[in-house]
Amino acid sequence: MSEMVVVRLGRDLDAPMRWATFVDGEFSQSGGVASIDALKEALGGFDENVRLAALLPGEQVALRTLPAPPRQNSKLDSAARLLLEDELAVAIEDQHVAVLRTDEAAQIAAIDRGVIQYWRDGFAEAGLALSVLTPDYACLSGGPADGALFIDKNRLVGNFGGQGFAAEPDIAKLVIADHLAQRPDATFGVYSTKESAIFADNPRFERLGEAGDDDLLILGASAIDADDAVNLLQGEFRPPRKKIVEASHWRRPGLIAAGLAVLLLGGAFADGWRAGRIADRYAGEAQRIHNEAFPTATGVDIRSHARSVLGAGGQGASFLALSDVIGRALEDHENVAVDRVRYDQARGTYVFSIRSLSDSEIAAFRESLSGLGAASAETGGYRRSGQYWIGEMTVTL
Repeated sequence: MSEMVVVRLGRDLDAPMRWATFVDGEFSQSGGVASIDALKEALGGFDENVRLAALLPGEQVALRTLPAPPRQNSKLDSAARLLLEDELAVAIEDQHVAVLRTDEAAQIAAIDRGVIQYWRDGFAEAGLALSVLTPDYACLSGGPADGALFIDKNRLVGNFGGQGFAAEPDIAKLVIADHLAQRPDATFGVYSTKESAIFADNPRFERLGEAGDDDLLILGASAIDADDAVNLLQGEFRPPRKKIVEASHWRRPGLIAAGLAVLLLGGAFADGWRAGRIADRYAGEAQRIHNEAFPTATGVDIRSHARSVLGAGGQGASFLALSDVIGRALEDHENVAVDRVRYDQARGTYVFSIRSLSDSEIAAFRESLSGLGAASAETGGYRRSGQYWIGEMTVTL
């Protein structure tokens, strides 16, 4: 069973309102209230999940139709804004734009941002969750006719060819006359009381039904159910989604908490399992590289072996000790530079790429290394390159 409440709004939240309820699309009951606060009391017996729709006075909204709209939503939004800006001559940045696609066209509605904010916040402050907000003329259908007119007590509401309007009778007659002149072959359906004599003698108008207190609400419910009326609550003004899990109020927080706990626990387990696998893989790869570099220390703890090698002096690759020896030896030989040092693991020696202003300086540097406990030997001699002597020597600590 589906339930819906449709409210016909006044000029503001403190003005009288008319409401009606519908069950499975059928009219159920109706009533009138003096303001939004009284509406809350009148609807107090209805479940919070009942769909609440409101018909906004058409004077507060502009409605136009865009034929053959673009298929992409982004292009449709741009086209809608251009159309409204051209026709309404207002800054479109100050307007909230809502769109409803139909089979061959699109309904485009514009409303001042401050106005829609006023209505939405007013319902929220009253504790009423508004699902649909649409202009009253968007609910009119002319049936086989080209447009429809609802003759109210003190105003006329019309929807001619997807262009809506609402105004006092004297102004509305001018708008209607303009439509008649522009479309000489069009016919229009009229909702009016039997006592109303407006357009009664015009053959281009056909009476479709009553225009009593609840008739516009009934037309509105039908249009909203059929998705024929544009909903202004789109984009930033879209109402929050209702719960999709049926649970009572006392269970809902528990369901949320349980769901979060499951997500957190599952995430922690997955992260731990993934981190463990990565750590195992890195440990295996590090052990493989260590075994290849130090065949005589296969299976030995890598960290313990590294500490023993770094502290072993001439027994292994001790770059810390080597840096100290090079620094001390170069202190007395400012014309000598060591450009590169590499370690020959197979021979247990270091290979220096050396550069000096003279070969005698290199010989003196070798003597300094010897005095610091480092044995050195030439590898291929030295050669002249520009103003420098360059070559290589081996050093053993």
